[in-house]
Amino acid sequence: MDQETLDNILEAHGLWLRARAKGGERGGKRAYLANEDLRGLDFRGAALSDADLRGAILADADLSGADIRGTNLSGAICLGANFTNALLDNVDLTEADLRGANFKGATMSHGELWRANLKGMTISPTLLHSILQCKPV
Repeated sequence: MDQETLDNILEAHGLWLRARAKGGERGGKRAYLANEDLRGLDFRGAALSDADLRGAILADADLSGADIRGTNLSGAICLGANFTNALLDNVDLTEADLRGANFKGATMSHGELWRANLKGMTISPTLLHSILQCKPV
């Protein structure tokens, strides 16, 4: 997929989110990007809440500042992806490959990381402990 096509999908998704927030008025279209090759694309500041990105290839993509709350990223390949300052509450990263991804300044509560590969990712210990629901000793 090229950047122009992605930008059109993100615009339609933004319209869908706004219509849904107004009580179900019709408008836009939910972003369905499952299994798409999105490597290296620019998602900076995108409104991607409740999008479907299952199995998407997001290697080296820039998702900094994106609102990804409630998005399904299960099985996504996020090698070296930039999630700096992204909003990731209620995101599903089950079996996602997050090696080398940057989560600096990101927020995530109630996320799912079951069987995700976290090797070499950048994340604050506090956020990681919160996500993994670790208890202090």
